Amino acid sequence: MKIARRELLALLAGTACAPLRTREVERPPRVIRMGPERTRIAYDDPRATEKRVLFERINRDRALHGIGPVEYDPRAALVGDLFCLDGALSGSWGHWDLQGRAPYVRWGLSGGVDFHAENAAAWSASSGRLDTPLTEILLYGHESMMSETPPADGHRRTILDPQWTHVGIGVGAVGGQFRMTQEFTRVGFEWIEVPAEPVRTGARVTFAGKPLPGWDVGLIEVRFEPPPRRLSYSEVTQRGSYGYPQTILSERAPLASPFPSVQDHSAIERHRGGWVSFRFRLDHGPGYYFVLSYLERIGTAGASITPATAAMVTAVG
Repeated sequence: MKIARRELLALLAGTACAPLRTREVERPPRVIRMGPERTRIAYDDPRATEKRVLFERINRDRALHGIGPVEYDPRAALVGDLFCLDGALSGSWGHWDLQGRAPYVRWGLSGGVDFHAENAAAWSASSGRLDTPLTEILLYGHESMMSETPPADGHRRTILDPQWTHVGIGVGAVGGQFRMTQEFTRVGFEWIEVPAEPVRTGARVTFAGKPLPGWDVGLIEVRFEPPPRRLSYSEVTQRGSYGYPQTILSERAPLASPFPSVQDHSAIERHRGGWVSFRFRLDHGPGYYFVLSYLERIGTAGASITPATAAMVTAVG
C-alpha cells in the first residue's frame, strides 16, 4: 500500500508528539523514629501517689520470685487511664472497649511500638460510691491476681514474666465504678522506626530498629487485624482473655556473618551499626498490621527468642 508523502509526514509528526508513558514511582511513606524518649513522655498523672504504692508492690513481688524490677512508663499509664475511665463511665469491663479495640490496638494508636500486654480488673459498688481508699482497692486487685493458681493464673504469670522492662498503671473511678489495668511493656530496642501516618493499602512499608546491646533479631512476624467494629455492652463484658491477631507473614533473620549464603536470603536486612530493616507490603486490605520482632541473646543461637515490638502500621483504603 502506497502512502502519500504528505500523509506520511503527518503520521510521523503525530507519533513524535505522542507523550511517553512513564512508570509511576512508589514513594516511601514518611517515617518517625522513636528512641529512649518514648518511655519518658510528659504526663501529669492525677493518681500518681496511689499508683506509686502499687508499682512498688509489683516490683516487690517480682523480687520475691527472683525477677528483676520494671521501670515506670508514663505512656502506658496514660493509655491505661483512658481505657479505665471509658470503662468506668460506660460500666463495661474486660480488655476491649465499646469501639471494638483490643489492648494492642489502643497501644498502637497511642504511639506505643514496644511489645505490650495488659492485666485488667473491675469493681462495682452497689452504693454508687467508692468508700474504700483507692490505694487499698489497687492493692486488693493486685493481690487477687497474685493469688491465682494454674492453669487459671494468666494475670499472675504476666506480673512475674521476666521479659517485661516497664509497666504503667491505669485507673478509672466514676461513682461506684472502678477500673484498673497494669500495662506491661518490653523495651528491647534502642530505637524503632515506623511510618508516621496511615498508609494506602497495597503500599510497601519499612520497619527498622536497633536492638539493645547483647541482643539480635532472630525472627519478624507481621500480624493483621481488620478495622474494629463497635461492640455491644454484652459483647465486651463476655469476652475473656485476648491474644495478638493472626500471623500473615513470618521471616527469619539472616545469619550475622560477613559471608552470607544463598540459604541465608531474607527480607530482613542487616546494616552496619547493628540495626535491621524489614520491608513488606500491606496486602491484606485496610486495617492494622503489627510488626512483632523477636530477639535472642547474641551467642545463644535461638535458644531463647522473645518478642520485643508490637509496632502498628495503619492501612487505609
